[in-house]
Amino acid sequence: MGLRKEILFCLSATFCVAIGVCLYTECQLGADSVTVFLDGMNKTTGLSISLIDQILVIIMFISAYFMNKCNIGVCTIIHTVTIGIFITFASSFITPLELAKQSFLVRCLCIILAQLCFAFGFTLMQKLSSGMATADAFIYGIIEKTHLSYVKIHFIFDATYFILGYLLGGVIGIGSITYVLTSGWLTFQIKKRIDTII
Repeated sequence: MGLRKEILFCLSATFCVAIGVCLYTECQLGADSVTVFLDGMNKTTGLSISLIDQILVIIMFISAYFMNKCNIGVCTIIHTVTIGIFITFASSFITPLELAKQSFLVRCLCIILAQLCFAFGFTLMQKLSSGMATADAFIYGIIEKTHLSYVKIHFIFDATYFILGYLLGGVIGIGSITYVLTSGWLTFQIKKRIDTII
């Protein structure tokens, strides 16, 4: 796959993740684990969520580079730079749906859709030779050192941010718990299906 095609896939994957973030936010049933952590840090330190997120991404980026730099590339940087832009764009058509005012069942279905968007987006990024998403690059760096499975490390990663975020005052809900329990497993399952098809 050429670099141009990989960049196109990277942008598509990033947009999928952005839709997932917006769906979680708008449903108000609890955010993904990293967002819970960002929310908690915001309430504890008073720093903006965007600034905390940038600091966190830089720390994960540097850590992933030193642990397993083969997972870092052009697409990692593109994903990091464009995710905020795509979240803003996705919000422009998801926010008017007023999902928070919909029935509990509808919001739960939207959370499932958000999970699928996250899993598909991260899976797509993992297939790129020119770099995966920053969080996954960090996770795969830990996998290289510990030789534990992706699902286990992903769960530990999510659970750590979830617990820290909650202790710092971050808002949680059924959506947050769903994310922690299923995100790594769902991403792994979708990756297996795509590998089989390919």
